[in-house]
Amino acid sequence: MGLEYDTKTDNDNYYINKIIDAVNTLDFYSMKESIKEAIDMGVSVIDIIKRGVIVGLEESGEMGLILAAEALEGEIILNDEQEQKRLKKSRRYSGKVVIGTIKGDIHSLGKNIASIIMKSYGMDVIDLGVDVEPKEFEKFAYLPEVKVIGISFLLSSVENRIKEVMSLLKKGELKDKVKVILGGAAVSPEIAAETNADAFATDAIQGVNIIEKWLRN
Repeated sequence: MGLEYDTKTDNDNYYINKIIDAVNTLDFYSMKESIKEAIDMGVSVIDIIKRGVIVGLEESGEMGLILAAEALEGEIILNDEQEQKRLKKSRRYSGKVVIGTIKGDIHSLGKNIASIIMKSYGMDVIDLGVDVEPKEFEKFAYLPEVKVIGISFLLSSVENRIKEVMSLLKKGELKDKVKVILGGAAVSPEIAAETNADAFATDAIQGVNIIEKWLRN
């Protein structure tokens, strides 16, 4: 009996490896070309991100993410009219997600990965950036369509600000309006319990999986 090969898997791996190499070497042109080529050949956006971009980021870090995010958004997701129409037509989510890194912390890697994945799924995401004041999260939580607030932090020194923003989001009409998820390396079950967060995640993919369940129609 001859060996059987999964041609689809082999082809996907070929294009995924090209993306990994491009992200590793910070080659923006190759990122755009490899990502577009992979999409054209039927590789899913989520596989491109999970198996390609994120693996490549192990070598290239924050700069790799900045370039990869621009390549993904500029080449495929945000500025591609046909892709936007497809996402809107197939969207299975209700409500918007607001995400940001808390005041006193400027780390953005995990937050940006989560944002890219959610957008590739077709979710509506408002990214507030880094060093975000607690009151800013509260302001956006009042917007009618916002159902989830994602707060990212890498530094344990901002724990008091986490408690401050959670006290704003878990009172009055906001208490039952929005769900709050904490994310980042400094997150722990203890902090989530102390602040009355609805969930916590130590990595971007885990966080997106939780949010997806909250918003899925």
